[in-house]
Amino acid sequence: MGTRIMMILSGIILLIGGVFALVLPGLASLTATLIVGWTLILAGIFHGVEAWRTTEHRWWNTGFGLLAVLLGLSFLINPLSGMLSLAIVLGALFFSTGLMQLWLAWQRRQTDSVWMLVVSGVLSVGLALLIAFNLFTAAATVPGIMLAIELISTGVALILMRPVPEKLNAQAQNAAAKTPA
Repeated sequence: MGTRIMMILSGIILLIGGVFALVLPGLASLTATLIVGWTLILAGIFHGVEAWRTTEHRWWNTGFGLLAVLLGLSFLINPLSGMLSLAIVLGALFFSTGLMQLWLAWQRRQTDSVWMLVVSGVLSVGLALLIAFNLFTAAATVPGIMLAIELISTGVALILMRPVPEKLNAQAQNAAAKTPA
């Protein structure tokens, strides 16, 4: 099976997963919370191992590893509070990026394209406020919806990705060969 077919199949699987996550955002939120929990545990274990393999930054690696494992365990032991934590983090992220976009729009108010930043900033702040005022409902749906959007957009990108034309591929290889190591 060729690379292009594998990309299309991967894209279709991601797209289907994204649609399921969009249809069942509560289940997708729970899944995202469990994935974050296991990821934190694994990262914590790796930091712990690294802390005892080298002497450089031993205390930082130990502290971070322990904190990551404890946070990951809290997500696995009580996934509902983990979903709430993820919703709060997403709300804070939306709020801060929205404010930054509005600030950037204000800085660039003489340009023609400033309206896109204003719309995006207002939407981001609006989503943050929606999460803040409906926190428990948002906790059950927002992480799943964000996961759905990510899966769908990545799936579509893989499906639509075209192979690199031979001319560009040859140019990239020539450029890489000329670059000193």
